[in-house]
Amino acid sequence: MAAAERAERPGDSAAAGRAADAGTGRLGRDPAAGGDAAMTRGSRQRGIALLTAMLVVALAGILAVELLWDLNLELRRTERLLSRDQAREIALGAEALAAELLEQDLEDSPEVDSLDEQWAEEYAFPFEGGSVSGRIEDLQGRFNLNSLLRQDGSRDEQAIERFRRLLRAVANTVPGDGANPDNVVDAVLDWMDADQLPELGGAEDDVYTNRQPPYRAANYWFTTPTELLAVDGVTPEFFAALRPLLSALPPDGGESARARRINVNTALPEVLRSLSPDISDTVVEDWIANRKSQPYADISSDFWEGAAQYFPDDANPAEFLDVGSSYYGLSVTVSIGTTRLAMYSLLERSSQGVIPRLRAFDTD
Repeated sequence: MAAAERAERPGDSAAAGRAADAGTGRLGRDPAAGGDAAMTRGSRQRGIALLTAMLVVALAGILAVELLWDLNLELRRTERLLSRDQAREIALGAEALAAELLEQDLEDSPEVDSLDEQWAEEYAFPFEGGSVSGRIEDLQGRFNLNSLLRQDGSRDEQAIERFRRLLRAVANTVPGDGANPDNVVDAVLDWMDADQLPELGGAEDDVYTNRQPPYRAANYWFTTPTELLAVDGVTPEFFAALRPLLSALPPDGGESARARRINVNTALPEVLRSLSPDISDTVVEDWIANRKSQPYADISSDFWEGAAQYFPDDANPAEFLDVGSSYYGLSVTVSIGTTRLAMYSLLERSSQGVIPRLRAFDTD
């Protein structure tokens, strides 16, 4: 029996081993299962690494595009600034050329200025990468707003009446605008005079300070005709029709006395018609035809002989009329690539030369 007991022990040991395996969970385990799990974890890690790499590349691309965009904007901005500076210098060069033309004209014809002279032509010059064009206009062929007051601040009644006639004529060409010419005249006088007493149809600070935004009357000479847009009663449509007929010439300086006079050789038809209520369109047409064939050489004799009948007997033509000019407006346009610069200069000419009294730039 002892032998039999010993013979059964190996089986018992195997059974016990299987039972132990079952107890510990090793019984029936698939060896390949552990390998699949490891592969899954490895694939997941590689996927995360790939996504991270793609994200880094995407961010780098976005940053690169942003940097290139900023660089492109900076280059374009620099190019535009350089083009604008170049255009400005070219415009100033055109101003110097205009000054030479006016100085030469003064030497050739010191007393008379007319529209058949070289300065009155329009000019255009192409150059590599752009072009420049310009023209000179006699500003004494327009109505000078600053002639409404004398240098001592007193009113020039004859100039005021000429201004009133000019505004009435222009108002007839802007139907339905609503601007009242007589009220505008009063408002312009209030804008210039030093007091705060409004004219019958005028306006002083009590009107302008109630606007949005509020402002005050200048109580001073006009610097440019565009100031009229701030004057009570002047509508944009009315101003647009008036603008080509007006100037604002310096009230001081060596040529200020001449600035108050209108050059009959260059005056616009509307300005000539406003000189007197008795001047008709036919008379103006005759004057223009005469000056085209032969510019008026002297006011007191040449022009006044045929014009005196339209003015009061005591009128002195030398006070408000002339055959020459001292003030000119220069308009220059320079184009370089996509840059366009416009410059306006008010030029004063005297025996001392030509100087700019006002200069303004506008860039597109």
